[in-house]
Amino acid sequence: EFIHQGAHVGVYPVTNFDAQFVVKADLLAIGTWTDGLFGLGARPGQLSKLATLPSIAHKDVAAFVTYEISPKSSLAKLEDWLERQDANVVASAGFNRRKLEAGVEDFVSAAIKASTADVSTPG
Repeated sequence: EFIHQGAHVGVYPVTNFDAQFVVKADLLAIGTWTDGLFGLGARPGQLSKLATLPSIAHKDVAAFVTYEISPKSSLAKLEDWLERQDANVVASAGFNRRKLEAGVEDFVSAAIKASTADVSTPG
């Protein structure tokens, strides 16, 4: 965990997250890679592991996927899964796995701006 621009930030793999951090968070960024073949069932990778998160109902969530060819199908399926968890999806994006940095800053800024919580106040 660290402080970035006044916000308390934690970065965790879904296989080893801090449940208390998730519960207390004002804004979550939840992402996965795109699994499957383009045009043949592309989907977010390992949603079953995301299901181990504490309840994210009514949490502001920024959703993202990484992809090789297109994020369209996998991102839509991730957003659908998050909405079924009663999460409030405030931003979403796909990032090409070969250019991961492209667009990340804009994605984070949009998520913070769209969040209903005051994410600049830790705690």
